[in-house]
Amino acid sequence: MEIGIPKSQISEYIDKDKSVVCREIKRNSDKRNAKYSANLADKKAKERQLKKPKKVMFTAIVETNVLYYLGLDYSPEQMGGRAVLEGQEMVSIERIYQYIWADKKKGGHLYKYLRTKGKKYCKRGHLKGRRGLIKDRMDIDLRPKIVEDKIRIGDLEIDLVVGKAHKGALLTINDRATGLLFMDKVRK
Repeated sequence: MEIGIPKSQISEYIDKDKSVVCREIKRNSDKRNAKYSANLADKKAKERQLKKPKKVMFTAIVETNVLYYLGLDYSPEQMGGRAVLEGQEMVSIERIYQYIWADKKKGGHLYKYLRTKGKKYCKRGHLKGRRGLIKDRMDIDLRPKIVEDKIRIGDLEIDLVVGKAHKGALLTINDRATGLLFMDKVRK
C-alpha cells in the first residue's frame, strides 16, 4: 500500500536523518516494481543477517593455520591475507598477535618467528636508542699522539652530513697532515 508521505516527513516522525530513510527504501524495495514493503524489508534484513560473516573463534583449525604460516615466516598480516585467498578460517591480525604474546608469557617460542623477534619498536631519536652508534668506538681524546702532531700522512678525519629528509648526503675526508680535503655527494 502506498500512502504518499514525503521522505522528509517520515524522517522527522521517526527522528532519523532523511538519508537514513532514503537508504532504507533503496535497499529494501522490491526490485521488480520499486515498491517498499515492511514485510519484504524484514525478510531482506534477515537474509542479510544470515549471509553476514560470523565472528571466527580461535579454534584448533585456526591455531593449526597460524602455526603453519608462522613456520613459513609469514607475518600476522600476511597470514590474514593468505587465509582469505585460500578460503581458510582465520581470526583478526590483533588476535593472532595476542595468541603469540600469550604463548611467550607461558615460556613459548612463537614470538621468535616474528620479524621483530618480540622486540619493542623504538622511535628514531629516542634518548636510549642505539641507532647510528658505531660499535666499539673510541673517544677522540684517546687517539695516539702522532695523530695529534699531524706529521703522518694517512691519518684521516671522515664526516658524513645527511641532508634534509635523508634525501642526500655529503662525505668529507680530510688528511690531517697535508690538509688535503676530498668532498663528494653520496647517492643511493
